[in-house]
Amino acid sequence: MAVNEIISEIKAYAEPDFAKWVSPILQVTEGGYGEEDKLIGVRTPVLRKLSKKYAEVEYDDVFTLLHNEYHEVRLVSLFILILKYKSDKYKREFIVNKYIENADYINNWDLVDQSAPYIVGDFVFNNKDKLSLLYELANTNHLWKQRISIVSTQYLIKNGFYEPTIKLSEFFLNHEHHLIHKAVGWMLRELGKKDIEELYSFLDKFASKMPRVMLRYAIERLDDNKRKYYMSLK
Repeated sequence: MAVNEIISEIKAYAEPDFAKWVSPILQVTEGGYGEEDKLIGVRTPVLRKLSKKYAEVEYDDVFTLLHNEYHEVRLVSLFILILKYKSDKYKREFIVNKYIENADYINNWDLVDQSAPYIVGDFVFNNKDKLSLLYELANTNHLWKQRISIVSTQYLIKNGFYEPTIKLSEFFLNHEHHLIHKAVGWMLRELGKKDIEELYSFLDKFASKMPRVMLRYAIERLDDNKRKYYMSLK
């Protein structure tokens, strides 16, 4: 009953015009990486509010929601999972393992970006003996697991721990997919906000090897002269 109730309530907030607007952004189109996804057009603040309302649902229900065909239903399930992760410290490793097991359903950039730092990132930061998990994910041939690995480091960066971001950024230099290029560039930009010298050090070594979109994202906040210098190395 809880699953059907949640889905019905999500659908009650549907905005078809918003769904049409956001579909190209999420590539929920023929030939896009979300080609099997379905949108009903519910805005993220509404989904966050609903996740709080249903935060006490059973774990089985959360993962049933995560397997749903609608993008917004899956996002609600991830928001609920984050709330459970925060409140249930004895279930955190279970949550992380189930999150990764279900990566096939965390199958768009926004689903990864709005969940990975707060589940996987938090977990490996507070359990340094589990850091190898990030590298295991990176070494798969699974796009979403790979994006989870690098985006999770946002939590580490915010807490002053940069090494995994630097190692993974180097590892992904030759990756073929623009979603990984953008994620790495974004994390390097976040690194620069906390420690600009660490960013310069990485760029001095690897700017000439970085895919252009990765480099552009990484240098976005630098002054004009620095941006021109690093782009000239391409």
